[in-house]
Amino acid sequence: AVRFFTWPVLLLAVAGALGGLLLAARAGDRGRLAGLAVVLLLGAQVGESAATSAVATRLRLAHMDDYAPWGARQEQQAALIAGADDWPRHRTDPGREQTVGNDPLLVGGEGAQYYSSLTSDVLSRTLTALGDGWTSRGRSVQSLDNAVTDVLFSVGARVHSPPDQHPRHAPAAGRPMHVTRRDVPPLVTVRPDPDTRPFGTSPYRNQEILLGSRVYTVPRLAVQDDSGQPLPRRRVGSGSALTRPTITARCPAGTQVNLWAAHYAGRARLAGNPTAYFNARASRNRAAMAPLGTAPASGLVRIRLTPARPGDIPPDAIGCLDTHRLRAAAARLEATGATDVTVSDGTVRARLPAGSRGIAVLAAPRIAGWRCATGDGPARPAGDYHGLIAVPLDATSTTLTCTFHPPGLRLGAAVGAGSLLTLALLTVLTAVRRRRAQASPPTTTSPRERVTAAA
Repeated sequence: AVRFFTWPVLLLAVAGALGGLLLAARAGDRGRLAGLAVVLLLGAQVGESAATSAVATRLRLAHMDDYAPWGARQEQQAALIAGADDWPRHRTDPGREQTVGNDPLLVGGEGAQYYSSLTSDVLSRTLTALGDGWTSRGRSVQSLDNAVTDVLFSVGARVHSPPDQHPRHAPAAGRPMHVTRRDVPPLVTVRPDPDTRPFGTSPYRNQEILLGSRVYTVPRLAVQDDSGQPLPRRRVGSGSALTRPTITARCPAGTQVNLWAAHYAGRARLAGNPTAYFNARASRNRAAMAPLGTAPASGLVRIRLTPARPGDIPPDAIGCLDTHRLRAAAARLEATGATDVTVSDGTVRARLPAGSRGIAVLAAPRIAGWRCATGDGPARPAGDYHGLIAVPLDATSTTLTCTFHPPGLRLGAAVGAGSLLTLALLTVLTAVRRRRAQASPPTTTSPRERVTAAA
């Protein structure tokens, strides 16, 4: 699209260039006019480049996420994480409210939040299938504040922070920063009968497949517009659903109500509970699943929405989590999981209960470069279990070792060493030839005598 400032910049640049060319044509032998022509030509080029660069930078920054500089908020967050951290017994997540795009690198912890232009496809796909969100078109994966995924990824401590007040239009600050804890299985669990069904469209069912237990009730829902009339297409933020549309459903009393609306932007609130925020933006941001509170004794769940822009509510948006079943599933995974886990550099070692069969699952994305071995067996490329590292077990091995080597590292090192050796040999050969040339005596040839024929 042509911006409003394009034409003024273009006209000034053309005027400067034409003026410089006109002066250059009339300058002749007059040095001052020639110098002025050069100044005009260079000024037009430099000015146009500077204006274009300034505008492009401003537009680019307007599309980027805005985070506060290091301050009291980050210091408090880092202190809470340091106090709760017990790696590798469990992970500590810096929380859903981001400080930057890479909170674990800045304030500590081992959460899922990660930003890179080289974010692995398996990490993004796996977390998205489980209900996670992202920004920067999938390159910046966010933390997922969800009880089931905390069990799946051994997140035993999680920091909860109020919204950062630095960005423009930031939501109002809520509860003070605090840490919640839960009992979770170890990083390495054993699945005697792994569920091999592929992931589907519902993140609630996908979480259950990876957990190995049924813990959610996914009820039918209805979406109403601002006046309470039904919205069959479940689209809010436009038409008659601009300011206060609602979602209604029925959950078992006492279950935890979760809302998954990946393409919704705005606020959502279950009566008597804190407000949750969703930040979807077409092709750029995907909103993460969020817990809204506890279903009342009546079971009637009414969620009030405040859309920021048009978005869709999926038919299976609400998941009612039975926390008692989740605790029982976590206890089973802990009872059959690794009894000891150590992590050093790129190696994970685990001690397994005797007789373990099925597969061992390491709660980490199965990216290229992982090789695993059980007992004294040879290391082989790690298997894949719904995006996580998996290793088959034979009921005899009690140890597991998984090591990560960057893909292509050995080949690259070999090519680099060969190139260095070739360069060294060429250097030596060149030096030897030069020395031989200097040591050999110079050859002289007598000038030919000019022979003239007799007249």
